[in-house]
Amino acid sequence: MMEKDFPALYRSADQLSLASQGHFFRALKTHLLMLVMAAVLSIISIPHWSVAAMQLLALLAALGCSIYLFSMRPDKLWYAGRAVAESIKTVTWRYVCRAEPFLSDDAVARSDFRQTLKAIVEQNREVCQTLTDYLDGAQITPAMEQMRAQALDKRREIYANNRVSDQLSWYAKKAGFNRRMSKGFFWTLIAVNSIAVVLAILRIVHFDISFWPTDVFIAAAASLLSWMQAKRFSELASSYALAAHEISLIKEQSMLPETDSKFSLFVGDAENAFSREHTQWVARKDV
Repeated sequence: MMEKDFPALYRSADQLSLASQGHFFRALKTHLLMLVMAAVLSIISIPHWSVAAMQLLALLAALGCSIYLFSMRPDKLWYAGRAVAESIKTVTWRYVCRAEPFLSDDAVARSDFRQTLKAIVEQNREVCQTLTDYLDGAQITPAMEQMRAQALDKRREIYANNRVSDQLSWYAKKAGFNRRMSKGFFWTLIAVNSIAVVLAILRIVHFDISFWPTDVFIAAAASLLSWMQAKRFSELASSYALAAHEISLIKEQSMLPETDSKFSLFVGDAENAFSREHTQWVARKDV
């Protein structure tokens, strides 16, 4: 199924999460860049008021970003929105695959699905009240009903290709990307710190020179470290790689279930495995 085929509540939560993530990282990036710029301006020896004014503006911009990040907490909306979206995606796949708890006839399953969505909203009332997109969209789309009506072989094929393989590809790519970024930023941080150390040593020897950009490299190193901590490259590389390994084992079993009851159990086990990684978003909601 395509993203547009999922419940409107999922699409709204997903969009909120993506938008909040973008706001968080843009504000953080601006904050760190303004601090580095303020450090650069502090070593400029031009005797003119405009230099001091630019430094003041940079510091005010950094302060504004700090106030925004602390007061608006876009990271909290990012995490909470992602938790809601993934919870809805999991129950949606259970529904369209005729897996527990939606193995009953269509009318009962449809009612149970709506009640499950209602429970998710009740449990996440704070974030759900901020969802303003797709308010008039369907929660049970025609594509969902169409897949649920398919024979077992077709449902099994769609689930294997559109859910299991898609998750495996996503986690594998993200694991590799975060591993590369972790190494790249680590060596960049080492290089910037090393330059700062060399400059500090040279200043001892050439103490009579007034111009030393040591503080600029110190600020740059601190900014790099803050960015690495916010992005959590190393942590995500490990957790995504572990998830990819587990999903690869699930994929090998995706075409084995030969009855609706066995397929229901398989989907339940697979969705539980996917949820184990996604629960970290719930844990981060109140960080």
